[in-house]
Amino acid sequence: MKLSLHCNMQRWYNITGIYQTRKRTAMYWETIADLLHHPRVVETRYHMHHSVPKHDHLMRSVHYSYYLAPFFGADQVTCVRAALLHDLDSRYGTLTTHGAIAARIAAELGEPEAVSAAIVSHMYPFGPRPTTREGWVLAVADKLASLADLSAFIGGLFSGRSLHIRRQLCRSDPFYASRRARRRHRRLISSLWRRLGRNGLSWWKLDGQAP
Repeated sequence: MKLSLHCNMQRWYNITGIYQTRKRTAMYWETIADLLHHPRVVETRYHMHHSVPKHDHLMRSVHYSYYLAPFFGADQVTCVRAALLHDLDSRYGTLTTHGAIAARIAAELGEPEAVSAAIVSHMYPFGPRPTTREGWVLAVADKLASLADLSAFIGGLFSGRSLHIRRQLCRSDPFYASRRARRRHRRLISSLWRRLGRNGLSWWKLDGQAP
C-alpha cells in the first residue's frame, strides 16, 4: 500500500513538474514570439557564434535570463527580450563595444530603453558595469550560455556533429564566407607572387645579370 502510494505520488510530482516546466517555457515563448519571427532574429540561425549557431546562444541566454530574473528581482519580460537581441551584429564590434551595437538595433526595433540598457552592459566585466537589475541578469545569463555553447560544441566533437555544423555555418554566414573568400584571394596572390618572383629571378640570372 505504501509502495503504491509512493509510486502514485512520484508520478504526480513528475506530471506536475513537467506541466509547470512546459507552462513556464510557454510563458517566455509568448513573451518573445514577435521577435522570434523578426528577420533580424531569424537570420541568426545561419550565423556563427562560439562555433555554434548564434540563434542557439541567444535562446540559451533567454532560458537562463528567464529563470535568473526572479532571484535578482528583475523584470522577466525585459530580461528575455534583451537576451534574444543582445548579440545582433556582434561581429561588427569588439569584445567591449558590440553590446552598444546590439542595444542600438534593439532601440531601432522599438524596444524600450530598459532592454537597451540591459544589452549595453552584458559583457561585464569586459564592458561597462550594469546599471539595472536586468543588466545584471543578462550579464550572468550570457556567461552561462557561453559555457553551455562550449559544452555543446565539445560534446559534438566526438560524433563529428560540431565540425559539420561549423562548416555549414562558415558557408551560410555572409561574414565568414566573405572572410574565407578574402583569405583565398590573398593566398592566391601570395602564391602567384612567389612563383613570378622565382621565375623572374631565374630569368634575371640567365641573362647574365647575376653578380
